[in-house]
Amino acid sequence: MKLNKLFVATTILAASSIASADVVGVYAGAQKWNYDIDGYVSTGSENIDFNNDLGYDDGDDNSYFVALEHPIPVLPNIKIQQNNLEGNARGTASQDYTFGSVPFIAGTPTVSSYDFSNIDYTLYYEILDNWVNLDLGITGKQFDGYMDVGVEVTTGGPITSRVDFTGTVPMLYGKAQFDFPLSGFSVGSTLNIGQTTDDKINDYTIFLGYNSDKDQTGFGFEVGYRNFTVEFDDFDDLSSDFTFDGYYASLNFHF
Repeated sequence: MKLNKLFVATTILAASSIASADVVGVYAGAQKWNYDIDGYVSTGSENIDFNNDLGYDDGDDNSYFVALEHPIPVLPNIKIQQNNLEGNARGTASQDYTFGSVPFIAGTPTVSSYDFSNIDYTLYYEILDNWVNLDLGITGKQFDGYMDVGVEVTTGGPITSRVDFTGTVPMLYGKAQFDFPLSGFSVGSTLNIGQTTDDKINDYTIFLGYNSDKDQTGFGFEVGYRNFTVEFDDFDDLSSDFTFDGYYASLNFHF
C-alpha cells in the first residue's frame, strides 16, 4: 500500500481530463494531520493500551487524494485517497499481557510500531451542486498493515511479535458543504462510516475551506478537525478499539 498506487491513479485521471477537458474536472490535494492517540489493541484476552502500555501520545501523518468528476448522470464520480498512518514508540508495560506469541510482564520496557495506513476507493454522486453541496456514495477502505510489539533488551535487539492484517471494509460516504456567496469560503463535513459483522470504522472531518475559483482552474486550502475511530474484532487476528483525532490542514488544486 504505497503511494505508487495513487500516482498511477492520478496519471490515469489526468489523462482522462486532457482527453475531455471541457466536461471533466480533476481535483487533487495533500493533507497534513496532527493527531492524538487513544485506545487499545489486542491479540488475546488482555487489552494493550496505546498510552499506558506502549507509550504513545500523538503523531502526525499525510493524506493524498485525487478525484474525477464528469457530467454523465448515470455514472458515479471517482475519488481515491491514500491515508498514511504509521508510528513507533517506547513504553513500559503497565500489566501482564501477551501480544501474538510474546508474553510481557508489568514493568517491562517495550518497543512497538504500527501501520494502519489505508486507501479509500470512493464512488459518489453529486446530489446538490450550488451554494449548498451534497455528495453521497460508497467507499471501500483497504488495509494492508501491521502492529509490532516487542520487549526491549540490552543486547541482540528487541524480541518482537508482529501481527499483519489485510482486508477491506465497505463504508457509506457523504460530504456536505455550504459555500458563502461571492467569497470563496466554505464550511462543511465529510463522513465515511462502515460496519461489518465484526468491524466498525468512522472517519470524518469538519472543515473551513477556501477555493480561488470553484468553477475554473484554481487553488484552495482547508483547515479542520479529523476523527478516525476503528473497532476491529479479530481482523486477521488483531482486535482493537482506538481513536486517532486532531487538527489538519490541506492544500487543494482543481482543473
